[in-house]
Amino acid sequence: MRLFRRSLDLSLATPRAGTPDDLTAVQRLLRNSVHRYTSYPSPHLPSLLAGAPAIVLSAGREIWGAAVAGWSIETSAWIRVLTLADGMFVGPSLDMLMPAFHELLLARQVQHLFYAGDEAADRWVQPSLLGCGYVRETDVVVYEKTDMVVPAAGNPAVRLRHAEAVDLPVILAIDRDCFAAQWNKDESALGPALCEVPYFVVAELAGQTAGYAFATTHFAGRLVHLVRIAVLPSFRSRAIGVRLLADVVEFARGCGAETLTLNTQAHNTQAQRLYEWFGFRRTGEQQVVLRYDLALNDT
Repeated sequence: MRLFRRSLDLSLATPRAGTPDDLTAVQRLLRNSVHRYTSYPSPHLPSLLAGAPAIVLSAGREIWGAAVAGWSIETSAWIRVLTLADGMFVGPSLDMLMPAFHELLLARQVQHLFYAGDEAADRWVQPSLLGCGYVRETDVVVYEKTDMVVPAAGNPAVRLRHAEAVDLPVILAIDRDCFAAQWNKDESALGPALCEVPYFVVAELAGQTAGYAFATTHFAGRLVHLVRIAVLPSFRSRAIGVRLLADVVEFARGCGAETLTLNTQAHNTQAQRLYEWFGFRRTGEQQVVLRYDLALNDT
């Protein structure tokens, strides 16, 4: 524990584009600083600094701050890293860091930037971003089910099977059709999931792939988390979502799970009706999602 922290003179810092050479310094910030936020699988930071939009606050040979975006999907991207060195004042530091970050993103054709933090990060990130012109997009709410009862089995004509690597292109297409760009899962998320998660199925009807679902297990199977469930718009109202959800519940029961959880956007009332009919209940936990429209605010 540091008893004394040096104050850093922001006038000595300059924002510049991040490079792979900054990896060690950014990792050190994320490991040691009080003000740090990350939202990416841990092995991905080198690849993000190698190609995704990134800005650092450079003071000589030192890095005092960093903002890194994820890979954009269409014209949307998410903040994946935001960190400041101890001794930096948050407001003035982000006032210097974020405009340069926004300018770089706009040059990469990104028009909408999103942030969804955790409770610790929100205490310092959220007020500053709201002060920079970010707006509240939605809330992500958490549901849980503890009884593993299945109220209906869904469409019996639907065939469920384990997803394979060859299914990835059609799964990516389904995801694009079912969700707004900022919520799409790209190949870097869905590709590894196909091989690594214990439950990943596709739903077929009349020989066509109509949807998919995947879930992860935690705490030796006592908790199952439904990461994704999606049905193509052209196949909806045929109880395919019910069929998928029933199978997920059966999987959780087979794992001996005590709790099955999922997240959804607060505005997705249609999905919430399905979940609540299945016995899911809100936990009261929620995550605030912020949006910044670069084309509107930075032109």
